[in-house]
Amino acid sequence: MNDSAVPTPGPDRHLVDAVVVGAGPRGVSVLERLVARVVPGDRPLRTVLVDPYPPGAGRVWRRDQPPQLLMNTMVADNTVFPDGSVRLDAPVDTGPTFSEWLRGIAGKGHPEPTAAEFAARADDRHYAPRRVYGAYLADALDRIRAAAGDRIRIAVRTAAVVRVTPLAAPAGSSGTPAGYEVVLDDGDRLAARAVVLATGHLDAPAAPPRREPLHLPGGHPTDYALDDIAPRDRVLLRGGGLNAFDVLALLTLGRGGRFGEHGYTPSGREPRIWITSRRGVPFHARVDAPGVTAPVAFLTPERVSALAARDRLDFRAEVLPLLLADLELAWYDRVLKLHPDHLPDPGALRRALAEPPGPDRDTALRAAAPAALRLDLDAVAEPLRGRSFAHSAELQAWWAGYLDADVAAATDPRVPPPAALAVAVRQARPALRTLITAGNLSGESYRRDVLGWLNGFANFVSGGPPALRIRQLRALLDAGVVRLLGPVRPGTRGESAVVAGLSVRPDAVIDAWLPGTDVTTEGPGVIRRLLADGLARPHRLASDATDARPLPTGALDVRPADGRVRRPDGTAHQALFAVGVPLEGVRWTTAIGARPGTNADFFHETDRVATELLRALGPPERRHAAAPRRPLTEESQP
Repeated sequence: MNDSAVPTPGPDRHLVDAVVVGAGPRGVSVLERLVARVVPGDRPLRTVLVDPYPPGAGRVWRRDQPPQLLMNTMVADNTVFPDGSVRLDAPVDTGPTFSEWLRGIAGKGHPEPTAAEFAARADDRHYAPRRVYGAYLADALDRIRAAAGDRIRIAVRTAAVVRVTPLAAPAGSSGTPAGYEVVLDDGDRLAARAVVLATGHLDAPAAPPRREPLHLPGGHPTDYALDDIAPRDRVLLRGGGLNAFDVLALLTLGRGGRFGEHGYTPSGREPRIWITSRRGVPFHARVDAPGVTAPVAFLTPERVSALAARDRLDFRAEVLPLLLADLELAWYDRVLKLHPDHLPDPGALRRALAEPPGPDRDTALRAAAPAALRLDLDAVAEPLRGRSFAHSAELQAWWAGYLDADVAAATDPRVPPPAALAVAVRQARPALRTLITAGNLSGESYRRDVLGWLNGFANFVSGGPPALRIRQLRALLDAGVVRLLGPVRPGTRGESAVVAGLSVRPDAVIDAWLPGTDVTTEGPGVIRRLLADGLARPHRLASDATDARPLPTGALDVRPADGRVRRPDGTAHQALFAVGVPLEGVRWTTAIGARPGTNADFFHETDRVATELLRALGPPERRHAAAPRRPLTEESQP
């Protein structure tokens, strides 16, 4: 399909300047950047925010979800407004951080009771219910709409966008496309001069749960048909990440169970849950150590800039050794500070850490650090590697000790070596993002090293749940509600690979993970429809093999400098943009929001798109050359 094969705007369409598809944090941020940058014209810029879920919160943060579902970052680490650290040539400090907003409502209350109750008792290190952050985002949207004044008219539509197609230029015009038709699932259509896709995670194909046993495929935690699971059913919970902890909360707290000073008190309505994952254990507790940093000697800004400028970069050969050397430095720096008396020669360890990555460094570190204090990254990444247990009770006892040690490390104010390792992994993300998004990795390297190793390792070590969730998991183990199966044997569903003869025949299987970002897979959504209509293409990276076809990363292809969606021939749409999760592969860690005081890339992305959208619409006096064919009738008018 090409831009000239579609109709011109007709009288049955609402004519607007811009449509933002998706009312979650990035959609809200795009609007905030538009308000910050727009200059007055002859009439307000007409903008419509479209989402099937309540505006501001979107799907992930919607306010009707159970209060047991918590954010995975502290109060202090969240904002949807840029602050003075964000280096932009447009206004910042346009609204409160999440922490500032909570302090503001603590005294005067809030229409959302959960938000008011949480604000009255919370501090910056608490983890808020997700619905509370949804209330913050909804208030942020109200603030943005009020700040728009007479410059932007922002309307809100509660609907899903099912299709975006170009509108042909009117007869006798210069031939520049008139914009895009945006088709909603309620049958309405908008004629927009510009469109921003801020759609978030891709949906999996709609399919009913499978029976015998009941199988609930991966998705958002609130989308699982958990009511179909009866009390005392045997449940195989597959996955160790954040979704798995959400499902655990809904199957325990959500069914009336209570955590208290002496452990977990069951309600009697819980199923019997067996946990398995690729590594065999769930993610580590998140280490929250405000102000704590790890030393960096290898992935320095100078080295990162030089590597990013290469025509071709092999992540495993050229980046990974530097990353691992910095992780070793973070670990042994804490060993030197906390355990110098256990080292035969602290000076030898310091000298070994100064060595460049390579076999000599590895040998020197092994000689300088006793086995009990030595960093074994393979053991960190695979805690059950090489282990076996005589029976299930022995595995559960090992797991109890593992969980206790994990909580102790994550909450120790001295920041022991395992906590320092998590800090270092998180701290390395900006440097790694620069290298991964420079576009010079091969497709094989991206698939093998980033998708196949880095993402999983980084999330396992540093992207886990609050320590509270690990404490709760430990209490559930003591109460007999959960058991660890460990990794399963290849080719089986419920046969433990670490306990001979241990096998679970479940009544229900839950795949506790969100589907990965891959726009080429089957499923619903406007992004996939763009590809099917021949208006966009998947992002690809060149292959290592001579004359081989480039390999897809799973992302929607956009022009990195401005977020314009690329057509199949590589040219960019003039006024069709995309931001956020569907660009994973062009960008990296797109699901991570903005943290205050960090010059967050989140805001640079949304600000670039807002800037280019306004440029595509033209000078203020030209933005409204055509009057609306009929008045807007959105449910929410400014």
